[in-house]
Amino acid sequence: MEKVLFSEEQRFTQKWIWLLIIGATLISVVPTIYGIFSQEITGKPWGNNPAETEVLILILLVEIIIMGGLIILFMRMRLKVEIKQDGLWFSYPPFMRKIQQIKKEEIEKFEVRTYNPVTEYGGWGLKGSSKNKAYNVSGNTGLQVYLRNGKRILFGTQQGHAIENAMKKMMNVERRE
Repeated sequence: MEKVLFSEEQRFTQKWIWLLIIGATLISVVPTIYGIFSQEITGKPWGNNPAETEVLILILLVEIIIMGGLIILFMRMRLKVEIKQDGLWFSYPPFMRKIQQIKKEEIEKFEVRTYNPVTEYGGWGLKGSSKNKAYNVSGNTGLQVYLRNGKRILFGTQQGHAIENAMKKMMNVERRE
């Protein structure tokens, strides 16, 4: 078993994301629940052109399935990065379940840098183009890897110094103190 020099797993734990998802869920389901309540309990039609209660229940079920799926997606999404002596290993389940490897020999150079996720990549997640990709979850610190084939890949990290030291060790680069 090869020695792991660095390992990090990040999840979407930002409060603002969860507030947005929960807010969107409430905004979509509460009016429908109110409509069902209004028609079935108070006997008042809901809206100017009221739908049958069965239709409102079907709409509510669709809303719950969609928003529940979104919540489950964000709960399962995570960025996993490992640095071993033979290269960098990463995955981004559930979108990228299979672990990918960037072999040590494929790496031309690397740097840990501050970046702007929104202006450089359009936000967080799996972003970019075939030549310039980003895998990030939060923050603005990343390991930028320049490959010999001209491609660039940025991995967001919360452990800038640790990932840099592991990359130096993997690449056999002398430490600069």
